[in-house]
Amino acid sequence: MNKNQEMPKGWAIVKIGDVFDFIGGGTPSKKIERYWNGNISWASVKDVKGDYLHKTEDKITKEGLKNSAANLAYPEDVILITRIIPGRTIISKITSAINQDLKIVKPKFKTSPEFIRYLFSFIERDCVELASGTTVLGISLNNLNEIFVPLPPLPEQQRIVAKIEELLSSLDKGIESLKTAQQQLKVYRQAVLKWAFEGKLTNKNVNNDELPDGWQFKKICELGRIETGTTPSKKNPKFYSDKYPFYKPTDLNAGNNVVSSTDGLSELGIKEARFVPAESTLVTCIGATIGKTGFIKQGGGFNQQINAIIPLKEIYPKFIFYQAIGPDFQKQIQDNASATTLPILNKSKFENLLMVHCLPEEQHAIVAEIESRLSVCDKIEESIEQSLKWSESLRQSILKKAFEGKLVPQDPKDEPASKLLERIKAEKESLKKKK
Repeated sequence: MNKNQEMPKGWAIVKIGDVFDFIGGGTPSKKIERYWNGNISWASVKDVKGDYLHKTEDKITKEGLKNSAANLAYPEDVILITRIIPGRTIISKITSAINQDLKIVKPKFKTSPEFIRYLFSFIERDCVELASGTTVLGISLNNLNEIFVPLPPLPEQQRIVAKIEELLSSLDKGIESLKTAQQQLKVYRQAVLKWAFEGKLTNKNVNNDELPDGWQFKKICELGRIETGTTPSKKNPKFYSDKYPFYKPTDLNAGNNVVSSTDGLSELGIKEARFVPAESTLVTCIGATIGKTGFIKQGGGFNQQINAIIPLKEIYPKFIFYQAIGPDFQKQIQDNASATTLPILNKSKFENLLMVHCLPEEQHAIVAEIESRLSVCDKIEESIEQSLKWSESLRQSILKKAFEGKLVPQDPKDEPASKLLERIKAEKESLKKKK
């Protein structure tokens, strides 16, 4: 923040280093087994989630603590990240050692851990801006100590914390409701797809576990041609240009509206690869994203992680796509994938998976019913996303007002922050004399 910014009466603008000390951490040698898996919690950046630290993924032994630069944070200590995501804080509810990417924040005055956490949340952007590093961002203690922060009188600090928590509690309840609605939408989307291919959206009288009259299950190789993709040699730059898209699993995130890819193929490259026409359904059949599916709007090449379903002329293309993303077909993918560390569904198994088949006019009617319902879901989803973004902006606005002195009223009876700074300075001088 600006050191010349006008503050309410009784407030002060100070450098972080004038009012806080920082204790660093370290990591016991990974080569020495007896340093690890003890009973002492050991926190790293991955443990800093939410507002409070209740447990850590890793633990060390007393010997590991003794033979490393790790230091202990105690309950109600504030832990600050200085590397990777600098500026983020958490309040420890346990005794835990910390690693070198974290610092324990020790105030030079008596205040609440919640005030410290909110203050550092207020300057988190400053920490990021002052951070440096090519692959990983980190802020040095020298830069951290030079950041200017507003310091209210002690009683006002307590009032600020109480008001922030009151407002954020209401905001968090609203966010929780929005996220619950998001999850409900996901469940409803899957239900729509399930009902659609059970015939329940287009047929009034359908018994459970029975298909409508005239419907039947068929292997997908009977509904379209199945192809597995290939990747042209990266060593030949002539294979790659922006003439044709080259689809990979990461390009299928758009679902039923895949219109671009991160890589492209030349005329020569598309001959080397396998061409898949527009309005085909691409399904990832290997790896952690197995089952990820996209409906492409432009023909192109596709890599070996993907199987393509190129529908027959009498099959409505989107009738294939919506079945492919439905819960029943996705379950078939998971059930038939090879049970290895890397799940794989080869072409021969894939083309034997089942889909329902019905008359072309029914296919169009089913897709229309699905898209009518899912378009409503999309609009609600968009509204929820906007509300979540607005909620985050409101959170920042609350912190901004709090540390500009605009959130709670000032009390002229409060001892000014300048007196607090005088005591901190006097204590510092006293410690120097003792040393």
